[in-house]
Amino acid sequence: IKARFICALSISYLNKKIACVTGKIEGHISDKPKGKNGFGYDPIFIPLNKRKTFGEMNPSKKYKMDHRYRAFKKIRKFL
Repeated sequence: IKARFICALSISYLNKKIACVTGKIEGHISDKPKGKNGFGYDPIFIPLNKRKTFGEMNPSKKYKMDHRYRAFKKIRKFL
């Protein structure tokens, strides 16, 4: 089963939009939960071109590729 996770972030100040960005990660859903790291979907989500679920990955490796990291990396230049 294909899966995609998206994180949308926006910054506004005094009712003026400064920035809106998205971070995405593509992958698929595992047949069964694997791994104890993370929360929510981490034990069942396998990123594209990877063999391990987010739940099986070292958290620092997972955080450098997930949708939230990608969105924060984009919006950081506006802070």
